[in-house]
Amino acid sequence: MNMGPAFALEDDLFLLPLVRPAGWSNPHPKPFYDLVVLGGGAAGLISAFGAVGMGARVALVERDRLGGDCLNTGCVPSKALAAFARHASGTNAVERLEDARGAFRKARARLAPNDSADRLSRSGVDLFFGEGAFASAASAQVEGLLLRFRTAALCVGASPVIPAIPGLADCQPWTTASFFDLNRLPFSIIILGGGPVGCELAQSLSRLGCKVHLIERDQALLGREDAEAAQQVTQALIKDGVELCTGTRVLRAELTGAGVTLHLHSPNGPGLLTAEGVLSATGRKPNLGNLSLDLASIQTAGDLPVVDCHLQTSNPRVFVAGDATGPPYLTHRSGAHAAVLLQNALFPHPLGLGKARADRLLIPRCLHTDPAIAQVGLTAEEALSAAIPHEILTVPAIHVDRLELENEPGFLRLVLSPGSDRLLGATVVGKQAGELLFPALDLMRSGRGLRSLLGLVLPYPARMEIWTRAAQIWRGNRFGKSPITRRWVRWLARRGP
Repeated sequence: MNMGPAFALEDDLFLLPLVRPAGWSNPHPKPFYDLVVLGGGAAGLISAFGAVGMGARVALVERDRLGGDCLNTGCVPSKALAAFARHASGTNAVERLEDARGAFRKARARLAPNDSADRLSRSGVDLFFGEGAFASAASAQVEGLLLRFRTAALCVGASPVIPAIPGLADCQPWTTASFFDLNRLPFSIIILGGGPVGCELAQSLSRLGCKVHLIERDQALLGREDAEAAQQVTQALIKDGVELCTGTRVLRAELTGAGVTLHLHSPNGPGLLTAEGVLSATGRKPNLGNLSLDLASIQTAGDLPVVDCHLQTSNPRVFVAGDATGPPYLTHRSGAHAAVLLQNALFPHPLGLGKARADRLLIPRCLHTDPAIAQVGLTAEEALSAAIPHEILTVPAIHVDRLELENEPGFLRLVLSPGSDRLLGATVVGKQAGELLFPALDLMRSGRGLRSLLGLVLPYPARMEIWTRAAQIWRGNRFGKSPITRRWVRWLARRGP
């Protein structure tokens, strides 16, 4: 099962010189920096580019590859893989898997210039490769060099965790950190974890001809999502050939001649599964080891640094953004955090007035399966569990002509304040769900309600009509069924013109 990392494809020969150039010489540090950024992922890059663009003296330290998880092992390769799998046809599994591998590596190489060492250097950022750590409350060190700072940004990201299953570590399980650098994609795989990462990869690989077993210890996949939405994705995975094992515990793992064998306990009793390899998609953990947070007087709680609503640590010079603050681990959240960090780090106010707040950010999420699930705010289950008064308004896809014409399943579900058109949350299920979530973000951010969409004219037929349909249904429920409204209309009718 020697399918370990190797950068043999031509596209990786273009990627690595951009995000981790061989023979890179770290610059001589400036006497002082306005901002030192630890970590070159989404949060770190946006912080560095933003600060240097405003005239700050900036240094960035990266221990591995620029671009972080998103470019190298997360959003970019996984979505490129899904796009290829969605349209792959006419070839056998061997060709499809190899072509898919080339497709997502080409995608990484195409986007890498945006995160490249050359772009950082040309912008004026001093870029240092190596293991960075704090040396004091006002300095960091990397490869024996001391970087003194006025402020620092801790943007070190997070990494996949391997569950403590007897024998699993000896089987060298894959994670997303290693999977997208394999010499070839497997013909059979066991995926541990029925969350977003597990479901997305399971569907893509199965569509390409890989035999996929997806194991989830809970009774259902995607436990955080709207229950009906999760069920629609579950049925889609089954239709695409994924073998689901829910309510299943892995007792132990062992290497065999055929690859890796897992010993299971499921609702049907004990069982065995064998595949070429196992991929763990059971969670992530911030990369906070070996940073010497104590030398910088940064307090921690468990595995995380303690930060306030302004992303500031117990050391007023040091701020934290992105995955280093804990879940949810989302690239767009990291970017939003970077904007908050920049305002608060570069433009401090002694009384805290005018500071940006991370706790007021409205952070959506999107599962990129077919169908996709996009969500913001509360789900119906979350509102019910927290005993939050609410009403539910659901618009099935069949109520929208464009969706019905294209035979696209799905729905829009809104969680509303009782007796109001104000949104507490929204779920969209279907094709382009992420794009269809925009009205929810706009309404919730502005404080407007559904009635503001009444009178909005859209080009027919449009998917976005699902929102004007929701507004019409709300109006009908609110006023059309009101006895007072009905009596008033009848009275006006009797009066005549």
